[in-house]
Amino acid sequence: MLTSLLRARRAVVWLLALPLLLAGCVSTQSTYTREQVSQRLRARSGYELSAARTASAPAPALPNLQDGLSEDETVTLALTRNPAFQADLSTLALAQADLQDAGLLANPVLSGVTAFGTSPVSLALSFASDLLWQRPGRVGAAQLETQRVAESLVSRGLLVSRDAQVSYTDIVLADERLRIAREGITMRAEVARIVRARYRVGEASELETVAPSADSLRAVDDFYRARRDAQVARLRLLATLGLDSVNADSLRFTAPPAAATAVPPLRTLLDSAYAARPDLWAARIGIEGIGKRLKWERSRVFSFVLSLNARLNDPKPVSLAPGAAIGLPIFNRNQGRISRVKAELEQASWQYLALRQTVNLDVREAYAQFEQATQSVALWENSYLPTLTDALRRSTNAFINGDFPYVQVAETTRQLLDAQQRAADARADQRRAVARLRYAVGGRF
Repeated sequence: MLTSLLRARRAVVWLLALPLLLAGCVSTQSTYTREQVSQRLRARSGYELSAARTASAPAPALPNLQDGLSEDETVTLALTRNPAFQADLSTLALAQADLQDAGLLANPVLSGVTAFGTSPVSLALSFASDLLWQRPGRVGAAQLETQRVAESLVSRGLLVSRDAQVSYTDIVLADERLRIAREGITMRAEVARIVRARYRVGEASELETVAPSADSLRAVDDFYRARRDAQVARLRLLATLGLDSVNADSLRFTAPPAAATAVPPLRTLLDSAYAARPDLWAARIGIEGIGKRLKWERSRVFSFVLSLNARLNDPKPVSLAPGAAIGLPIFNRNQGRISRVKAELEQASWQYLALRQTVNLDVREAYAQFEQATQSVALWENSYLPTLTDALRRSTNAFINGDFPYVQVAETTRQLLDAQQRAADARADQRRAVARLRYAVGGRF
């Protein structure tokens, strides 16, 4: 009799422990960590994240700014010091916390009734064992959400890299415009000096000195405006890098070499974007995660509670007996949550299709901008600039000899300065298009 009682107790204990054992087979450890995001970002862009730090921790050490700031250093600083991007990286910790919460089991409930009159003392240990089939789906959905967040952070890192490269290009262009404006002052001042010299020897009238002097003043005003634009471009970039305390005027930005970038055909770029772009992967994973959530919500229709009841009687010191409580899904079958998740699944599917269209448009626009900028660079640098430079040299010599009117020299000077600015704009557009094209296809190509 005693042996049978012990066997019955063991069976009851195993019956209560079975939900815990089966539910514990699902892992709540995620491989999508900050290090994994950094590796993915390095594989796609060549840049990686810095070590995690808190908002109150000291900022990472700056590179040597005495020799100027290169484009690669600027992108690295943006990924390391940009506060908005650091805040985005915190979402991965939030997703991991949600994953940990999804794996937690409900605490057993111990209830008891003390003896009253002739009634014995009774105890009941209850466990919500519906987690037996709900926990795997809940944890699986949280795992996919962590993966989606990680892919979204890779996409966000590529976006930060692109914006840093575009901002760097804006600064290089502003510096080039400042150089052209300074050159324009020199060129117009030299022409004005020649006119004044001719006026002093009686070869020109006083009225003829007005236009060159006005052009010189206008060149100075253009220089002031170009200097302001260069300062503003620097301040904007330094603010995004968290370098507000650095003197913007003293910081030099080294222009990247004007090397031709080999860009694959448009069809190859589109195929690469559809296959590798992180935000598309995040959207696909999000749809899969919502499907997991839908299965989990459907499994919540039934509730099941196992219990171990104990009675303290005089003839028998302790009597153990199993018990169960089953929720009957008569009125509440979790219809609201199931319908909501179905609607979210439909919404996510449409959002994925819309994102594919956006990816297609991003690639095509960036490719068209690159083609146009490349053609403009070749047009200005190989054709117009050499021709206008030679024309200005010959017209200036003729003007010095008195064989050419000033209006022709002024017009040729204006055309040359305008051509130099257009060539600088075309080179900047080409670099911007390459940065946008790399982001559009999901990394380097």
